[in-house]
Amino acid sequence: MNLEVDRFLEDMEGRYAGHYRAAIGDLVVAMARNRREAVNDATSVLRRLIGETMGVGEVLGASIVLHRAAQIADGGRAMFRDDSQQQLLPSVTFSESVADMVKRAPVAFRNAADRTARRISDLYSQGGMVAFARSAEQTVTEKVQEIIVQAMREGLAEGTAGQMIRENVDLIRERTDPWTSAYSRTVFRTNVNTAVTAGRFRQALDQDVRAVIPCFRFDAVGDADTRDNHEAADGLIFKTTNPVWTRIAPPLGYNCRCQVSLVTLPELRRAGRVSSSGEIKEDTLPAGAFPDEGFRSNGRADLFGLGAA
Repeated sequence: MNLEVDRFLEDMEGRYAGHYRAAIGDLVVAMARNRREAVNDATSVLRRLIGETMGVGEVLGASIVLHRAAQIADGGRAMFRDDSQQQLLPSVTFSESVADMVKRAPVAFRNAADRTARRISDLYSQGGMVAFARSAEQTVTEKVQEIIVQAMREGLAEGTAGQMIRENVDLIRERTDPWTSAYSRTVFRTNVNTAVTAGRFRQALDQDVRAVIPCFRFDAVGDADTRDNHEAADGLIFKTTNPVWTRIAPPLGYNCRCQVSLVTLPELRRAGRVSSSGEIKEDTLPAGAFPDEGFRSNGRADLFGLGAA
């Protein structure tokens, strides 16, 4: 089911990456110039973008779970069509996408969709994305301080360096554009991957869905860019309710491309993971599987709000 997420990331990045870069760039300039009103404006824009993209990401994660659950409940007969896949990639606002998720939910799981939609709406209406904006603001503050230090190393006094930076917008952008571009992409991809995972957990833990999709599998990309501690978790299967996910739910670091995949009850039975008494055999987490140093390690995204920026 990762194809939908890959398509979604490409689609959303095409729509929002430029806006992320512009908002973060404006925040850099406002902070460097010490313009508090401009800082507030740029932070407000960034907060809205983060909330919009992550909210839609949660909706997509939940929608994938709902449609897969319906397929299993229907004996595998209900399959995704190209047009229905495209409809999972929202082209509407967050509030509209939440309503659309319930509208398009398979009839058998309409109540599960409604319960999850209300939880997602409540979370985002409470401004949970503020933490992400604050994280970005702190990172930008550190970058601006770095610019001033660099100017001082070029022979300018601290006061002169600060004045030069504040008065020269072109200089600020010249010295920060490459960083802004890279950081914006990191913020976008990490936050949206966090949100998609949160949506999957939030929906998969609903009592109606858990009966047909009891487990998740950790999927690393497995290419040369995959970090060793991410690769160590690849292929591991645990119940969706297993506390182990508070340690290894993706993303495990910035720009992490790992995902959780749905493992259905029929798939578990075919793999010999369901005993005659109905017990599911789970894997054991190896010592080498853990989040990157300095990245969040305080739980699944759906348990502590919106993850980590």
